[in-house]
Amino acid sequence: MRRDDHPAGGVVTTPETGDHVDLAGYLVGELTPGQRAEADRHLAGCAECRAEVESLGEWTSRLRAVPAEMLLEGPPDGGDLLLQRTLREVRKQSSGERNRRTVLVSAAAAVLVAVAIGGGVLAGRSTAPEAPVAQAPPPLATSPTSVPGTRTGTAVDATTGARITVAVAPAAGWVRVNAAVAGIPAGEKCVLEVVARDGFAVQAGSWVVSEAGEAGGTTLNGSALIDPAQVASVRVVNTAGKQFASVDV
Repeated sequence: MRRDDHPAGGVVTTPETGDHVDLAGYLVGELTPGQRAEADRHLAGCAECRAEVESLGEWTSRLRAVPAEMLLEGPPDGGDLLLQRTLREVRKQSSGERNRRTVLVSAAAAVLVAVAIGGGVLAGRSTAPEAPVAQAPPPLATSPTSVPGTRTGTAVDATTGARITVAVAPAAGWVRVNAAVAGIPAGEKCVLEVVARDGFAVQAGSWVVSEAGEAGGTTLNGSALIDPAQVASVRVVNTAGKQFASVDV
């Protein structure tokens, strides 16, 4: 078939009959049964057009080769329209633009493959059941009573009725303190202090007693910069200096 057998309009004219064969329409699937049969007859005798259709057909095969699980649930947004619009634009081009026509359709098909696969991967990620998020394990803490040299004590203040139970664990030049305090009214701003043998007090923690704390007590962990060998007692006072409870250790 000669180049001049392709007049303006993107159709092919068969030299034998003078009939027009719309290859773009053939690819789009918009031909009537009669027109398609005519196109098949033309392709059977035209190696050039057959090569063009076969080249474009490779993209169809590539699309079909995409695993179903990689595709979107339905055609990619705009993907089918992109290919359809490109093919329709091809039908408007002159025969002298055959090479450009093939490149355009191939590019559109390539984009469609990319959209199908890329979109499918994204869809798979967004629609797949979310894996349960592993909860971070709580910080490991050594119980003060498990540390060698830990000293414990419990006391109830006869005046305030407050109760305190403590465990003081030695460290390198300082101490860890675990305290359970009960019997202090809600709203009190309290300070947990470690008292040295010379009477010097070091703060180990502070809190405001809540209603739940008043009813069920408060447990807290703290630390104090004091030589473990110098620790004499642990006490709870409020910010005004009132002592609620104290225990020797």
